[in-house]
Amino acid sequence: MSAVEPRLGGRGLNGPVTRRTPKRTAWWARSRGMPPEVYAAWVRSLPPHRGRTRILAWAAGPEAYAVASVGGLAVGSAAEFRQLGWHDIERGGWDVERGRLTWKLYDAAHEHLELAEPGRVPEVFRERVAASIAMEKFVPLTGERGVVLTARRDLTGSAPPRWHATLTRGLRWDTPGVPEAVETVLSDVRREYDLG
Repeated sequence: MSAVEPRLGGRGLNGPVTRRTPKRTAWWARSRGMPPEVYAAWVRSLPPHRGRTRILAWAAGPEAYAVASVGGLAVGSAAEFRQLGWHDIERGGWDVERGRLTWKLYDAAHEHLELAEPGRVPEVFRERVAASIAMEKFVPLTGERGVVLTARRDLTGSAPPRWHATLTRGLRWDTPGVPEAVETVLSDVRREYDLG
């Protein structure tokens, strides 16, 4: 009699056939295959109020790792990581030609991280930054020049949105009257949208 391969979910000679696939360990599920020492450094860098957070994607570069989680982007190595909330990233994305992830925080210089195989990190980066935008509105100040007002929410909790004002090209914060005009329109928009 030839051996018959039982079907999954069917009945074998001695009763129901159970699935024979190996289970993933809890470590693998949490770390998504990241090297243990790098995962441990990432966990140590998480703020205490966040508790457990889920890794959505990660990638290694020649000098550091990028870890995209539910609440933010972490950049670092087995020694330490720096956490950036998605709501703190003004803009950024994947630079295909240079093979690097770039970002700019509000009131900070541009930063980047080279990634040999970015995997899903660029896609998750774009999706999470967009998800943190509660409201965005352009308000003209002089002709076509104006200010972009943005309310950004922290994706880890229920804190009220943070409001940011970004001037378009041709306007500067040190131009007389600009800070006052921005403050006025920001106050009006905050009342209009009542986001907290």
